[in-house]
This record gives sequence, C-alpha cells and structure tokens, in this order.
Amino acid sequence: MRSKSFYLCALFCILGAFAAYANPSTAPDAEVFRSLGFHPIPNGQLFPDIPFLDQDGENLKLSDFNGSVVLLNFWATWCPPCRAEMPSMGKLSKILENKEFAMIPINVQESSEQVEAFLEEFEIDFLVYHDFDGSSANEIGIIGLPTSILIDRDGTALAAVTGAFEWHDDDLVTMMKQWTEKQ
Repeated sequence: MRSKSFYLCALFCILGAFAAYANPSTAPDAEVFRSLGFHPIPNGQLFPDIPFLDQDGENLKLSDFNGSVVLLNFWATWCPPCRAEMPSMGKLSKILENKEFAMIPINVQESSEQVEAFLEEFEIDFLVYHDFDGSSANEIGIIGLPTSILIDRDGTALAAVTGAFEWHDDDLVTMMKQWTEKQ
C-alpha cells in the first residue's frame, strides 16, 4: 500500500511539473520591452478600470477585456503621429485576430462624426472607442498622443510608449504572438 501511495504522489508531482511547464507565464520581461522601444512599467501595477464608449455608444470598461493581452492606445484625428501609426496597428490587429488579444484605440475628445470621417478617409477597418470628455485620458495622466500601454491578461500594465510606433515590426510581432497564445 505504501508503494502505491508513493507512486501516486510521484505521478502527481510529475504531472504538476509538466502542467506548470506547459502553461508558463508568457508576459515578456522588462528587457524585452526595452529592446523593442517601450518603457517598462516597474513593478507592474493593475491599470485603472477606465470607462470608454464603443462606436455604438455602449459603455465599456477596461476590465471587460480581462483575459486578453491589451494594446490600449490613446489618439486623435488631428495628431500626425497618430495618423502615421494607425495602418500598422491595423496590420498587428489582423495578425493577432485569433489570439488572446484586444486592441483598444481610444479617441480623445473628438466627436463621432470627426472620428468616422477619419476612419473612412484612411480606410481604417478596426474598432475604435471614444473618450468624449477626456476623463479617462486625464485619470491615467495621458500628456501626449499617441500613448500606448501594453496590459497583461490580469489587467497589469507592463509597458508604455508615447509617439508613433511600428506595430507590425517583425520582432514585436514575434513577441506579441508568443505573449497572446491561447492558454
């Protein structure tokens, strides 16, 4: 009887080790973010559960996207760097469409009409969101556009970048594919 208990215990230990190995945390470390041009957020903090609206006027919160890696981006139609990075954001979104990934580009303080005209003019075919009064951008201290924050599945902010960014860069895409694998 004793040997059966020992073997069962050993089996569970081995299975536990394989389970832990098969599903490791895939979030990149600070050095990886830094090498890609991001500013790592020290001691990753839970990001505020900011509210925003979708294109239909429905109220959403950042926590609605828990379980996915989030690219949170604050932008405006009048902002040249925002305009410059939008096509590459669209490419990244398409590359990661079957992954645990949510891209949340939030327009700050512009009307739906302005945003819709911009989307048509630049043939943007991904969802965008609204912060009509700028309260969400103010709550988290956005001082320049575009500003992007990468947030892990549990809502922890890990890295940020301000300014136009090449979202479909090969090294970034490789990192994002690994990070957003379904767990």
